[in-house]
Amino acid sequence: MNRNYRLAASMLLSVAVVLGSCSKKPKTVFEGSSTLEATEIVVSAKTAGTVVHMAVEEGDTVQAGQVIARIETEKTELQKKQLAAGLAELRLNIRNAERAAALAKETFDAAEKKFNRIGSLHDENSVSQQQYEDVETAHLAAKTQNENAATSLQALRAREEQVRAQIELADSQLRDAEITAPIRGTVLQTYVDRGEMARPAGPVASLADLTRMWIKIYIKEEALGKIRLNNEAELRIGSDPERVFKGRVSWISSKAEFTPKMVQTKDARSDLVYAVKIQIPNPDGVLKIGMPADVVLR
Repeated sequence: MNRNYRLAASMLLSVAVVLGSCSKKPKTVFEGSSTLEATEIVVSAKTAGTVVHMAVEEGDTVQAGQVIARIETEKTELQKKQLAAGLAELRLNIRNAERAAALAKETFDAAEKKFNRIGSLHDENSVSQQQYEDVETAHLAAKTQNENAATSLQALRAREEQVRAQIELADSQLRDAEITAPIRGTVLQTYVDRGEMARPAGPVASLADLTRMWIKIYIKEEALGKIRLNNEAELRIGSDPERVFKGRVSWISSKAEFTPKMVQTKDARSDLVYAVKIQIPNPDGVLKIGMPADVVLR
């Protein structure tokens, strides 16, 4: 009898444990549907010109820094050659000006020493007025020549800096003619073809990193306090309903809005809701932009 009593008590305890564990299962905070998205980047041209090479097609995967397209640079390259030749000539003129300035400085120093010496003798009445005036005139001429030589050298050096800046500008224009991918991603769309004209800030291609998708859902205020950033989310898609994709809450809006008409929820009434964004890893590329998905938050 005692044995049967102990067996019954054990069974009741097991049932209580099972029921207790079931009662601790997280409750569903949100269950609904929305569409998957990816962050898209539109790559634009920085300079105008004819597209001479389109290196990618829609659907291609590109790496960060990879060339997407090239714009014609013939005129810029010719301009850079012209500037380089002018810079070489300018540097030769600077060498001549440096020698002329050095000679003018030596001449001025010698004339100044002589003028100071003759001036002292003139104060002592040891030289004539004419001698003093001749030396004074020579001193002033040497001083003027020295200043002119120094000014000419400064002007040439300033011109050198100007030409070097123009060459740097040409180099920048040549770099801008190569349009590169700012991120690793997939080419979603191209907007120009080879032979077409690109314009500054005009779109060339759009890219998206499809390895990281996101989906936006809208939840009511009473459920808002039950979710936090980085909470786990579960997603399912119609093409593979048995597979559960794990995501996390990455953003919660601080402002309420009316439920967008394109979002389907179990309660279809227009109500104030809060937008919540969920990020989902997509390393195998199963998830696609615009694909409907069922979302569950617990």
